Amino acid sequence: MTFSICATVDGRHGVAVATKAIAVGSTAPFVCRSGAVCTQAMTSTPLGVRTIRALEAGEPIDAAVERLLADDPHAAVRQIHGVDADGGTVAVTGDECVETAGERVGPDYTVAGNMLVGEDVLGAMADRFETTVGQSLDERLLATLEAGANAGGDKRGEYPQSAALAVFDPAEPHLAHDLRVDEHDDAVAELARVHDLASTVGSEWAAEYPRADLQRHPE
Repeated sequence: MTFSICATVDGRHGVAVATKAIAVGSTAPFVCRSGAVCTQAMTSTPLGVRTIRALEAGEPIDAAVERLLADDPHAAVRQIHGVDADGGTVAVTGDECVETAGERVGPDYTVAGNMLVGEDVLGAMADRFETTVGQSLDERLLATLEAGANAGGDKRGEYPQSAALAVFDPAEPHLAHDLRVDEHDDAVAELARVHDLASTVGSEWAAEYPRADLQRHPE
């Protein structure tokens, strides 16, 4: 089971994802200055990396994913979705992904999941993202992930074991934008706890060392 969201807002691009497998943050979500993408079901880290490279080279995300899947012998069991900096979106669910599997596409965001208890999970996630306008992108992504978990998530009734939140934000790079829970009984709840802590630590760091983040993350 995996459910996730990719979104772009005001030059910031991000992914939030939760799954029953361990260490999802190391394999599935990818962000860069040009967009965000998530690969799941039969996860392919190379597919995520190649998509991000294509975005950085100026290729629209829908064209990049279509091209890459055309050469993928396992495309039927892939699920990949994402957004680019120009407002483009893509969401593809292979014919052999475990049901319930599907996606939702809205203005500047995509939601996708597989092995879900039902379509309501995707609907709840899309609704939550659309009703959190005005909050920061990392807060909106996390709220959307929580909505998916609260709507039932895994069709087997199991909690996500790992979760991750990644945001490319050139204006405010700090700890709350790259978080991972690699193994936990309730990974989404743990990710929310870590996000709260990282947000505080990140703010304190920026206040004490106002130029440090810019040195580590140049424009």
